[in-house]
Amino acid sequence: MTQKFLIYSLALFFIMGSLGCNKEKKKIISYPVHGSYGENVLALPSGTILTNVNGYSLCAELGKEAVFKIKITQISGSGLWFYSGENGWLVSSFSNGSQLFESNSDEKNDLHILFENGPGACRIDYYENSSSITNSKTFSW
Repeated sequence: MTQKFLIYSLALFFIMGSLGCNKEKKKIISYPVHGSYGENVLALPSGTILTNVNGYSLCAELGKEAVFKIKITQISGSGLWFYSGENGWLVSSFSNGSQLFESNSDEKNDLHILFENGPGACRIDYYENSSSITNSKTFSW
């Protein structure tokens, strides 16, 4: 009887452990180096000077249960950003120097973004499975 209980307990332990691992995989958010439109601005290091006149990708790959949004805020200069091809993103209107980009797909979210009319600088705040900022980066152009 004790041996059967031990076997069932171990089996239950392994099943519960593997379910927990799958849940974590479902919430994963990754930032490929390149998206459909070129270098992925979300994967660049903070402090990067954005010089590509053809623009960048704003690209995130999400697990099935991941929740992700970013907020871009103008922090100096007259430069602005422009976007097109909202594949997987819901984009708010530009208001008070900020704009919110919220994922609406559990796969690849990718849009074309240009940083123009510089000089300018912005901060990108990441909200990864959280209502609080989980990461911030600054860029200039």
